[in-house]
Amino acid sequence: MRTLNLHQLATFQVVAKHCSFVRAAEELHFSQPAVSAQIRQLEESLGVKLFDQIGRKTHLTQAGEELYLYSQKIFSVIEEALEVIESLRSPHYGRLSVAADTTVGSYVIPRLLGKFHQMYPEVEITLNVLNRAAVVEALANNRIDIAVVGRVPDDIPVVIEPFAFNELVLVAAPTHRLAGRSKVPFEEVTRETFLLREVGSGTRAALEGLFQEAGVPLKVAMQVGNNSAIKQGVAAGLGIALISRVAIDMELETGRLVILDVEGFPIIRQWRIVHLKDKNLSATARAFKLFLLQHADKRLRKQEPPRS
Repeated sequence: MRTLNLHQLATFQVVAKHCSFVRAAEELHFSQPAVSAQIRQLEESLGVKLFDQIGRKTHLTQAGEELYLYSQKIFSVIEEALEVIESLRSPHYGRLSVAADTTVGSYVIPRLLGKFHQMYPEVEITLNVLNRAAVVEALANNRIDIAVVGRVPDDIPVVIEPFAFNELVLVAAPTHRLAGRSKVPFEEVTRETFLLREVGSGTRAALEGLFQEAGVPLKVAMQVGNNSAIKQGVAAGLGIALISRVAIDMELETGRLVILDVEGFPIIRQWRIVHLKDKNLSATARAFKLFLLQHADKRLRKQEPPRS
């Protein structure tokens, strides 16, 4: 396939603009023979004459006129591409793709993305709120820049930064028999039926692990696919549930749910910021990661758990 030499094409464009080899040489700071050699090589490459020399005047051939029109388009697109690349060196432009597991993606990250958008209004932001398996899959296939998750993938190389504590609490309806009691023994809770998230949920895994360690069966009232349905079911008296503290502010304020004071609870987990180890983060993604770290829970650096 024939290729265009951009240096020769740039020289041609200047000659075509002035219809003069002499003036083109002056503008380009080349010698006239060097300019003529560039045009001759371009004509040989294309297999057509681009200029006619009639007397002392230089004229574009029909092929030259067509090439001149296209050369203007070509260099216009190149200039546009360079401007786009230059803009991407700044965090104020470009795209940002973030994924987060269900709870942190629903109750924590949107507020932070709102603040980030105020600082970088030209950035096109995409937030994917997914279960853990889908987040890991998107991360592994390089479809996202940064993820915020509870359980870090152990089968792909990632950079990990602590972000925030995830305080998992037991909740019940205000009329529940354990509501209002202090320091309820764990064995009391083992008699209760639970509303659980789907298999693969970090919250579900934490509760199952606790019951397995105690050697007692976990009674399941039903499996529910999201926190909203969990809260509705608990408020309706269908059972109790383990849920992230950040997900129940409104229900606590309105008195629809209460936190049970049970031995061994709350369970303290962490959310973490992760991205592929070999990924070259864009300026925008680097700015967002720094923004998240600036808003991260400072106690994590000292490994101080939240006070219940």
